[in-house]
Amino acid sequence: MHTSRSFYNMARLVDIKHQRGFWSKVLIEYGIYTLFIAFVYFVLIGMPLWKGAVFWLYWIMRHKFVFQGGWAIVIAILVFYTYTPLLIIFEDNAPGPEYYEQRNIEPRALNTALLIPTYRSAPILGNTLEAALKVFPAENIYIVANGNSSTPLDNTEEICREYGVNHIWSPVGSKIVALFVGCYAVNRFRSVLVMDDDCVLPPNFIVVASRLSDTTRCIGYTIKAAGLETNEATWCQKAQDLEYKLAGLQRCFSATVGSATFPHGAISLWDRAFLQKTLEHHPGFSISEDWFLGDSCRRLGGRIQMCSAVFVETSTPSTLLFGEKNAERGGFGEMTVFRQRFTRWNFFTTTGVWHNISYIFGSWKLGGWEVGTKIFLTWKIQVYETILYLLTPFILPVSLIVQPWFCVAMSFGILGLYLLQVLIFNEFHLRRKNERVSMSTVLGFYMPYKIIISFINVGSCYWALFKMRYGVVKEWPGISVEGIRVGEVDIEVYQEGADELGYSH
Repeated sequence: MHTSRSFYNMARLVDIKHQRGFWSKVLIEYGIYTLFIAFVYFVLIGMPLWKGAVFWLYWIMRHKFVFQGGWAIVIAILVFYTYTPLLIIFEDNAPGPEYYEQRNIEPRALNTALLIPTYRSAPILGNTLEAALKVFPAENIYIVANGNSSTPLDNTEEICREYGVNHIWSPVGSKIVALFVGCYAVNRFRSVLVMDDDCVLPPNFIVVASRLSDTTRCIGYTIKAAGLETNEATWCQKAQDLEYKLAGLQRCFSATVGSATFPHGAISLWDRAFLQKTLEHHPGFSISEDWFLGDSCRRLGGRIQMCSAVFVETSTPSTLLFGEKNAERGGFGEMTVFRQRFTRWNFFTTTGVWHNISYIFGSWKLGGWEVGTKIFLTWKIQVYETILYLLTPFILPVSLIVQPWFCVAMSFGILGLYLLQVLIFNEFHLRRKNERVSMSTVLGFYMPYKIIISFINVGSCYWALFKMRYGVVKEWPGISVEGIRVGEVDIEVYQEGADELGYSH
């Protein structure tokens, strides 16, 4: 019988195998620094040797470029991509438990597994499980605790025993590996709901497994910020609530005309066998793993659709720029919005342009749905937006120098268009769902919040380019053949332990 210690040792050997030697790291890292410095000087600055790209950008905008025409193109694209999602509406609210009681229908999902990867989640897991048990039988719930240790890091297993749900310990600190292990554990189920440990399923949550098909392999759910009914909710959390709901509508629109780019990382429903294939295709990065899941899903021919009949609550940072991490929580939870976006969400934004362009021109497995998918992908996720972020430090200052008043007027005009979009969304789409956000949040905080987020996005693009040297130096592994073997060993430990104890270990 394999032990958790042997599994941990195997995982460490796999990690060591994919690491470069010391001098290789030094040579590659400082070589990258040299390339960065050379590019900035010889390409962007150039002076006094020659006139660099920044000078020629100024010269073109000053003498050759039709300034007003350029802004008109930007605004036309903005209006198209910003307002077209408003043409659809959310689904009607799902019925509550009383609907099923009156008709003597079993409300719980008996044929779908709930898979929750966790990392030091004991302080919050009880609340998550209490809500989940109203939707799933205990034997269908699988908690895959993980961490870089041969022994569990907290008392998650005790909490699982208390609620009667399944527990697996995976001694590799990776959500992707935990999902991969979980897929083996739930192999008797056709579908699996993957959920973060801080999500709280609403009483009227519906498992729409019937929507999965040979073409539709994943269903995403719309989400919202948790705890807004309490007095402790901050303006920042309310702004994120509006932001998450608007992102949900945009994903619903993308799914209607093609495929959603990726489901919310907090919760998604998958065809289990296809999820396993998707995880094998996944590059294995621990950051932006949900985006790469969506990318792999689409490349393998899986369409991603959305369910907007419910909004699932998920935890959000309480502050925008400054705040302390909760020492009791592991992983990436309980941080500021700045840290969340700057260090995590936007880490692969710049390099993701390459992944998206290769998908746009090289993947056609969705058939006719590819057209709408690619049109939306070009704008919303990491192509057009990322290019704008990368050009902002050059275009914006030069525009202010060339025609300052016109540039300022157009900037306020763009903000006004965004505000109008939010007002329409809040007063029409969210009012229908009884999910409307207060007008004080929309008018008093949301737009300044989004302006700050935009500058964070700009900075994070360049920070990501700088930090990506660690990926090249360390040679991050994906879920390789060795990783698959490690996952198989872990599930053997789980199955043998369960047989011996008569309990899901």
